[in-house]
Amino acid sequence: MVKDAPEGAQYLVIADAIAAQIAADGPPSTRLPSERALAERFGCQRPTIREALQYLEGRGLIYRKDRSGWYVSPPRLDYDLNLAVPLAEIARLQDRELVTEVLEENPALQPPCREPATRFLALRRRSLDGQTVLIERLYMPNEYGQELAGADLTMSMSDLLRDELGVQITYERLTLNPTGMDPGLARLFSATAGTPVLEIERVRFSGDRLVSVDVEYWRPAAVRVTMNTHWERV
Repeated sequence: MVKDAPEGAQYLVIADAIAAQIAADGPPSTRLPSERALAERFGCQRPTIREALQYLEGRGLIYRKDRSGWYVSPPRLDYDLNLAVPLAEIARLQDRELVTEVLEENPALQPPCREPATRFLALRRRSLDGQTVLIERLYMPNEYGQELAGADLTMSMSDLLRDELGVQITYERLTLNPTGMDPGLARLFSATAGTPVLEIERVRFSGDRLVSVDVEYWRPAAVRVTMNTHWERV
């Protein structure tokens, strides 16, 4: 079947076969056979297998761990950016388990925030059902940083602002930017530098006052982002 495919289309035939196998008996996070084993199974060269796997990765069916191999992706999390609800609650409503880990990182090595007069607060790794899906860099205005010393930084930012600072978020500005992982992010995702990642920057305000900046880096295959808009004539 693979050998009969037109030149340049072999990887698509292989990708369809792997996708069918995943649909039939590939529970989430199952490790796929090695590239060498797949090449032997389909009677082709490893570059053709790699092309097929990268195609499936682009469709969100599998993901790669550096030095470990390819794995079946869990279902995507439906992430409605209009909901003023903590991510943990969004996950719970979809029968998913979210775990948040605050990482010990040197603040001096973190990229500066695009908003002026802010300071780095924390780096967080968030996992769904055991898979790392999100890395977050949190920034706060300079005047807030000291007030949060010793606070539980695994909390949602909205709860943290309300409970620790008495600040209520009234609106936020969102910027979505598909990009590639830098070496630092790739290490935290157990991926390779340049792997696609979805950056979502949340700049939060209370009235006209900046209160926090949350830069989220999502594994694209892990999330389905939705947003409602209201049209107004200008």
